[in-house]
Amino acid sequence: MNVPESTPVRPSLSRRDFIASSSAAALALALPKAFAQAAPAQAPLIDIHMHQNAGPASATGGGAQGKKSFPRSMEEFQLHQRNIGAVMTVILGANDATIDYADREPAKWVCFCRHPVTETDSREKMERALKKGAIGLGELKDPVACDSPQMQRTAELAREYDVPMLIHFEDGGFNDGFRNFHRMLDKYPTVKFIGHGQTWWAHINKDHNDEDHGYPKGPVTRGGLTDRWLTDYPNLHSDLSANSGNNGIMRDPAFARDFVIRQQDKILFGSDCPCRTGVGPTCVSANKRVALDKLQLEPAVMAKVLRQNARKLLRLKTA
Repeated sequence: MNVPESTPVRPSLSRRDFIASSSAAALALALPKAFAQAAPAQAPLIDIHMHQNAGPASATGGGAQGKKSFPRSMEEFQLHQRNIGAVMTVILGANDATIDYADREPAKWVCFCRHPVTETDSREKMERALKKGAIGLGELKDPVACDSPQMQRTAELAREYDVPMLIHFEDGGFNDGFRNFHRMLDKYPTVKFIGHGQTWWAHINKDHNDEDHGYPKGPVTRGGLTDRWLTDYPNLHSDLSANSGNNGIMRDPAFARDFVIRQQDKILFGSDCPCRTGVGPTCVSANKRVALDKLQLEPAVMAKVLRQNARKLLRLKTA
C-alpha cells in the first residue's frame, strides 16, 4: 500500500506498549496544559535509564520474565534520545550486540547488563558482560526479596567490579520487602545502589501505606524511608525515571522542590520511556522535563540532576 510521506505509519502495539502508552497518557491528562504540551528539551542531559527494546526482554532488558518486548527500531530509539536532549544514554539490560553497538560510539552510549538473578548462571553471565564493557548492573527486576541471597550475590559482584546496581523496587512483585533494604545498605557500604520504581517513590512519604501500591497521590510528609536513606547512606542514589519518578515529583510540588534541593547530589535523570519520538503528551521523558522545570530549581541544581551526578557516579567521559 502506498502511503503519502505526510501520513505517519503507526506500527502495531504490543500489550506492553499499549499499557505503557496508556499509563503515560493517563498521567499526562492529569497534568496542567503546560505539562501535556511538552516540547523537546534544549538543555543537554545524561539519561541513565533506557531500554532499546528491539527483541526478547531476556536479551534487551525490557522485562523480568523474558517475554517479547514492544518493538522499537534503533533509529526510533536514537530519535527519542535526540529529541529529549540526551548527549549520553545508559542502555539497560545489554546483550553482546548492544555492547558492541555502544562501543562504536562510547561518548554517546554505555551499557548496564542484567540476567535474572533467580537463574544459577546469573553471576557468570553478568560478569562476562562486565568484562566485555558493561559499566553497571541493571535494571535488576526479579521476583525476589530485595535482601535475598540472590541479590546479595549480585551485590558481591558489583562490589568486586566496583560498578553500580540499578534496582526496580515494587513490593509484591520485584525486589519485595523494601523496608528491609537498609540491610543491604549496611552490608555493602561500598556498592553504589540506584533506586527506582513504584515502591521507591512511594516511600518518599513518611505516611505511606504499604497497601497503596502504584502511584499514590496527595501531599507528602517529610521523613519517608527513601528520603531518609538517601540522606543517611552515601552509597544510595535515586533514579528519576518512569511514571513513578514523574508521580514522585508532581504529586506535591512544594515537597518535591525541597526534596530535590536537599538530595541534589543523589538524583539522576532517567527516562524509561516506551515511546518512539521523545515528544508529545504520552512521552514520559518530555513530561519529566516539564515537571522539573516547574520546580524552578537553580541552574546549578538542575545541572546536577540532568548531567553532573550521572557523570560523577558512572565515571563518564562526556562534556
